[in-house]
Amino acid sequence: IRDLVGSDSGLVLHDLKPVWLMSPLSVSDALPLATLFDVVIFDEASQVTVEEAVPALFRAKQVLVVGDEMQLPPSRFFAAKAIDEEEQLLLEDATGQEVEYDLSSNSFLNHAARNLPSTMLGWHYRSRSESLISFSNAAFYQGRLLTVPEVALPLPGISAIAVRTPDEGFGNIARLLERPVSFHFLETGIYEQRRNSAEADYIAQLVFGLLAEETGDSIGIIAFSEAQQTQIEQALQRLAYEQDDFRQLLEAEWEREEDGQFVGLLVKNLENIQGDERDVIILSVCYGNGPNGKMMMNFGPINQNGGERRLNVAFSRSKKHMAIVSSIHHHAITNDYNDGARALKNYLRYAEALSADDLPTARRVLWEIKPAENTSARTAPSHIVITQLTGKLRQRDYKVDHDVGQSGFRCDLAIRSSDEHQYRLGILVDTESYYQNDNILERDVLRPRLLRNFGWNVVMVLTKDWFESADVVMQAIERQLTGASAPASEISLLPNDGWNRYLESTGDSAGKFWEISVAGNQQTTRFGRIGSEGQTKLKSYADAQAAERGARQLLDEKVAKGYVEVTL
Repeated sequence: IRDLVGSDSGLVLHDLKPVWLMSPLSVSDALPLATLFDVVIFDEASQVTVEEAVPALFRAKQVLVVGDEMQLPPSRFFAAKAIDEEEQLLLEDATGQEVEYDLSSNSFLNHAARNLPSTMLGWHYRSRSESLISFSNAAFYQGRLLTVPEVALPLPGISAIAVRTPDEGFGNIARLLERPVSFHFLETGIYEQRRNSAEADYIAQLVFGLLAEETGDSIGIIAFSEAQQTQIEQALQRLAYEQDDFRQLLEAEWEREEDGQFVGLLVKNLENIQGDERDVIILSVCYGNGPNGKMMMNFGPINQNGGERRLNVAFSRSKKHMAIVSSIHHHAITNDYNDGARALKNYLRYAEALSADDLPTARRVLWEIKPAENTSARTAPSHIVITQLTGKLRQRDYKVDHDVGQSGFRCDLAIRSSDEHQYRLGILVDTESYYQNDNILERDVLRPRLLRNFGWNVVMVLTKDWFESADVVMQAIERQLTGASAPASEISLLPNDGWNRYLESTGDSAGKFWEISVAGNQQTTRFGRIGSEGQTKLKSYADAQAAERGARQLLDEKVAKGYVEVTL
């Protein structure tokens, strides 16, 4: 256990022995007498303290520690003040309220990460729009998260959202829903007694508008303090008392469940939002000018040690839309020598630029945060197939963007008409980086499927096919662009779009799955129990046509055995 948590943890093993066996046995003697589990898994380990982890460690043959070091450490905000005064810092905010911050807090995850081999799970699964997570990826994860490129471009003519009165919230729903990140600037918001009533009233109107729109999207509200959380809850109650229609909608939303899981309205603060997610997140910044017209640089827990991690949790809760309700612009924050305040300032600048369709500024913010992983301009394509495809498509008056995406996962070519604001087709090419990825399932199945699940029509062009039959490949691409399907004989030229099938069989007590994909002359099958990784087999054929014929034959056999195709 000392090897796992490290010698600097302060853990004294002999102090724990009486707790378990009430006898002076050594640790090696005690373990065989304890109840053992084959595997003990710690989830959200960033919020687990070392002392809380040790009892389970005693009972583990194998330990898996899962967590994110850039999220919240163990919180003592609501714990009794049992630690020594030297280990705590009592601060007073502008109103004189005492707030306790444990600056020496360290999680079990921190100790495990320093003493155990680790693997980063790089795929970001939550955000349906890449712009929702790009800031956190650059600011907190060094650009290592893999995010799916956006198929839709910003709508033309969108402008900044300036709010004069809170009542405008109901009418701004369309503006919120037309962009993944929206910045709502309240010109008259006042920060007083750790609350901002104008923001709370405006948010209540936004919730009313969202529920009246009947989009079915789940809603979450995040406040930067417990006081503002209470203010927002009171604003919702007042509006419900005044508006009968809203009261009925709100009561149903408080209790909303889907498939036995609560997905109703959330109103939480920075300290307790970790682990939650919603389709639409509304963030109340709260801070602003006081009644005297002056703004204090007192941002509570954001200013303290680990404040940037609290912000990271808040910034990454949304699946579809993030609405930032703020009474300040980014330049109002001047104490950007502080990590938390600087992260808030940069995020407000990024969100305001995206909301106003100022993409160059948004990209510049990301580049300034992490220049190595973000570029404000794409370099010219170096692969010969990409260059030649781009030329031929532009000759046909298509708009072609290359290297589309903000992370390590990008679409080589994205094509649209000049008057469209969504890509018609994405093309993947077997470049050098394609072959550097030796994970065939991820390369040939997962990545194309993710693009399709996020709205892309995606195909793949192999270099071999391009050099042997460029005209045939172009004809197949044009059919995809015009909405016509490609003949079976040409599927080998567009394998990822033409051949990937996933089937399930639930005829016995434990369901089974079977999946097949074709990439050129390579055929990949994966099968096993539903919920497991399953087994993978790779088979090579003489050519692409033979691989396709073999796949069709296997597919027919599985259907005859009762397997049913499932769309993921």
